[in-house]
This record gives sequence, C-alpha cells and structure tokens, in this order.
Amino acid sequence: MTGADHAPMDLIDEIEAACRRATRWVLAQQRPSGVIGDPALGFKYYRGPWALALMGEVGPALALCDWIREHLLRDGRLDGELRILRDGWAYRDSALIVGAQMLGQYDLSHGLVGSLCSWQDPVSGAFANDATSEGRGSDEMDIPYAAGPGLALLATGRLAEARRVAAFLDTIYATQPAMPDRFYCFWSRQEQRPIVESDPSFEQRFVVDQHADRMQRWTIGGIAAGFLGRLYLADPQPGYLDLARKYQGFSMAATDAQFKYPSVCKSSWGAALLYQITGEDPYLDWLMRMGQWYLDTQDEDGWWHPWVEQTTADVIEITLEFIMHLRVLGGALAPGLRKR
Repeated sequence: MTGADHAPMDLIDEIEAACRRATRWVLAQQRPSGVIGDPALGFKYYRGPWALALMGEVGPALALCDWIREHLLRDGRLDGELRILRDGWAYRDSALIVGAQMLGQYDLSHGLVGSLCSWQDPVSGAFANDATSEGRGSDEMDIPYAAGPGLALLATGRLAEARRVAAFLDTIYATQPAMPDRFYCFWSRQEQRPIVESDPSFEQRFVVDQHADRMQRWTIGGIAAGFLGRLYLADPQPGYLDLARKYQGFSMAATDAQFKYPSVCKSSWGAALLYQITGEDPYLDWLMRMGQWYLDTQDEDGWWHPWVEQTTADVIEITLEFIMHLRVLGGALAPGLRKR
C-alpha cells in the first residue's frame, strides 16, 4: 500500500494534538526567570526558542532568549559558569541560532554565527564535535554535528559555509569502506578521513551497522538529508538532492530494530524535506510510519523518553527536539495531501 492509499488526515490531527501536549509539558517546566528546567544541569534547553517559535509560543520563547542573554552570552559566544556541558558545543549553539533567527533575535543569531563559524574545519567543512578543556575543538567530527551547524548557517544567510558542510557530507559518504552495511560516521580532523576500527581512538558509536539491534547514531541519514534538502531549497543544485536521497536511503534501508531507539527520530526530517521537494510516495510512506512512531512513544503527559534519562533536563532536551520534528513532519504531510 502506498502513502496515497492511506487516509492520513486523522494522523495530521493527532500529530497536532501531540505537539500541543508536548508544548504544555515544556511550558510547565519553564521557570519565572525564563529558563526551561534547572540550568545547573547544563545547556539542555538549547532547542527551546526553535520549538516554541514553531508552536507560536513567542512570549515564552523570548523570555528564554532573555535568560540566555543574561546568563550565557559572553563576548559574542555562549559560555559562562552554567555552560557546564562540553559535548556538542557547536551543535547546541546552532539550534539556538536557528530559533533566535526565527524570533528575530538577531544578536543571538547573526551575533553568534561568527563564533559558530570558528568551529568549522577549514579543510573538510565539518565541525568539531566537542570543546576540549582548553576550549578548543576536538579532533572528532561527525555527520549530525556538521549538519546541525549547517542549518544555522543557512538560517543566517551564510551560504558559502553551508555549501562547505555539503562538501563534507559528500566526502565522508564517498570515502566509506563498507557501504551499504556499515557507515563510519566520525571524521578525524587530523587525518582527514573516517575513523575506523584500526584507529586507536575508535569506539563502537563511531559506526552505524545497518543490521545491528542496538542504540546507534541512527540519526545520520535523516539529519544529513534534512540539511541537504534545506540547502537545495536555497540553492537548487541537483547534486544536493542526489546526496540527500543517498543519505535518506541509508536510513530507510536499516533494520526495523531502529524503531526501538529514540535516535531514529531524525529520519523523519530527511523524509519530510524529500517529500516536500519530490512528492514521491516512498517518502510519504516513511513519514506516515514515523508519525505513528512519535505518537506511540509519547508519554500521556506529553513528553518523550530519551535513551539516557538521568534528569528532567534529559527529557526536556528530547521533547523539544521531537516537537520540532513533528512540526516539520506535519508540515510536509499537509500540502502533499491537498495535491492528492
């Protein structure tokens, strides 16, 4: 059965209701100061302006932006005592930049994008994953932590730098030694190649095995395709669309076991952009499946479970992300249905 044979209007309504439940839960975690959750647990609320802007909750989103200005903004970068997490440094910044740009808070978008660009590798076009204790970028770089900043570059009009992210995605895809079964998704800045088993720094999380039933970075295909789809809308080069199809194809060809894990989420992102651009049924079918997955995994109070759930901050982080994904998914479905 193809997507065209479904009657998904009910699904769209359920997705909207799920977004509203999730937003109510998030807003219940917002403190009078504007911050969402306990800031002592780290910068876990970085997607707040993005998700709340998509839901039309402008007042709470601006209150959060004000809190970030007061407590994290230091000399054109997001830092300070409450920036206690060093992982995903540029990735977290990039999500805040996208949300701030949507809200017209240009000191937190255009004002921060210069600092973001300083994390881009001048050779590959990727971004350092983490901040070292000295504040420098790590040797390790990967696909999601490049595509995330790429979206911020697009949002702020940095098209040249965004194209360099696409070049990285092309390069790492082209240099894979074990496709289609295994994707080595981490890249060494020093070696300018994928990090594989024979490297001393290799960890199991550096590879996605299409057949393995375990928590992996199932995110890689969807976020790459999502970014490349956005870039294609800004700069319609056929190569970007072709590469987006390859990344999304890797995601959609993986074992069904991926649906056991929250990291499957970004697969809906790539499918949404590709369906919006192409109108092709395989992407619609995948969106329908992903939409039901979000509904099935949502708690009745509106939040979702992360893989590592130690504090409410972890729940806030993933719930903000899933609001964004569901909004993108629902937005892609509606115009396609009208065409049919």
